[in-house]
Amino acid sequence: MRFAATAESTTSTADRWTTAQSAFAFGTLVLVWGLAFVVFHVGLQEVPALDFTALRALVGGLGLAIFLLAAGRPVPRDRFSHVTALILGGCNVVAFWGFQSLALQRISPGETAILVYLQPLFVALGARLFLGESFSPTQVAGLLLGVVGVVVIVGGQDIATGGREWLGYLLGIGAGLGWAAGTVIFKQRGARGDVLWISALQCLYGAVPLVLLAGITEGFRVPIDVTSVWTILYAGLMASALSYILWFSLLRQRAASQVAAYVFLVPLVAVLSDAALLGSRFSPLALLGGAAVVLAIRLVNERRTPKSP
Repeated sequence: MRFAATAESTTSTADRWTTAQSAFAFGTLVLVWGLAFVVFHVGLQEVPALDFTALRALVGGLGLAIFLLAAGRPVPRDRFSHVTALILGGCNVVAFWGFQSLALQRISPGETAILVYLQPLFVALGARLFLGESFSPTQVAGLLLGVVGVVVIVGGQDIATGGREWLGYLLGIGAGLGWAAGTVIFKQRGARGDVLWISALQCLYGAVPLVLLAGITEGFRVPIDVTSVWTILYAGLMASALSYILWFSLLRQRAASQVAAYVFLVPLVAVLSDAALLGSRFSPLALLGGAAVVLAIRLVNERRTPKSP
């Protein structure tokens, strides 16, 4: 299988993580990203969406860059690293983070998490189209089930709340598409370069258009209070800098579809956090749709059969 071979070749045997190290990295990602939806929701009550996202990118990028420079790791000068970071800044920062923040202002953290984490389905489709992976009938069924699950989630919540937050739903799906594009592009480009600097530079490059958009549409109205400060710090340092170091490192260790398959646990953490900390409720139909999405992700990410040479 071409894709699996690429995943293996990007990391030397000496640099490969043990099962325990990979499990710890996945567990940390799931916890940090799952709680992030509730943290972002709280922060967005104080700070406008684009302002919040721009500050998240700046804090994450500058914090990591300062750490790397202090550790004696100079800014990379090769064109490849900067082009990769620029592309990922557009996908992972502007599209993913921007749409996610805008969605969180319109729908609940649990709903947003479920829609954003359609990402593994989009990654599987991108791997098929651009990375040469084949689909089994079971995986095709999984994709169709994922679409049905989204329709049930959206319809169920619409009935339960009596509202029509279709823009919020579309923004959540758009965030998942942006993140999936960044994942496939990172793997397609060979996952070369310094992962730490790519993580920092994608934040800084992505922050530029966000700052411009925030200044034009929201005027950078950021209150200086405890809630704003701690939520932005969590968003920038934990959910951005630390998490993307782990994410890109895992992508170097394994195929993109394998990594993406495990993050379906994040919506479960987000939903539980949403219910426990914010008291949000889901209709039975929405919960049924969420279960369908989880099953769909599992089906799509079943073990793939290599293509015949």
